[in-house]
Amino acid sequence: MPLIQPLVTKSSSSLAEARLRAIHLYRLWQKNVPQIMIDYHLSLPQSVVRSKIREHFEKNRFVSDPRTIDVLLFKGRIEFEETYNVWKQYSHVLRYFDSNEQVAQPTKFLDKFIDGRV
Repeated sequence: MPLIQPLVTKSSSSLAEARLRAIHLYRLWQKNVPQIMIDYHLSLPQSVVRSKIREHFEKNRFVSDPRTIDVLLFKGRIEFEETYNVWKQYSHVLRYFDSNEQVAQPTKFLDKFIDGRV
């Protein structure tokens, strides 16, 4: 069990400090992937779980406001704590992986007609 500091709101004094805190949170998630997989009985490869975590961090990579980064870090820390302490259910964790498999729905009339949905 890793040493988890108490959840407190903290303001970063600079963009560099906010980025260091983001890297620390990312590493915390990555280090605990094996335990999360055991706790939730995930039948996915570790690489898929790790890439999904990376995808969530990459989504906010170009945020440059330290206050916004602080909010995102706080939310990410809450997600980690809920996941690590198994306060989520299996379906909550699987919801992160279902978004990849959704097929884009056709928006044009002809595409819908061909699919038989008009």
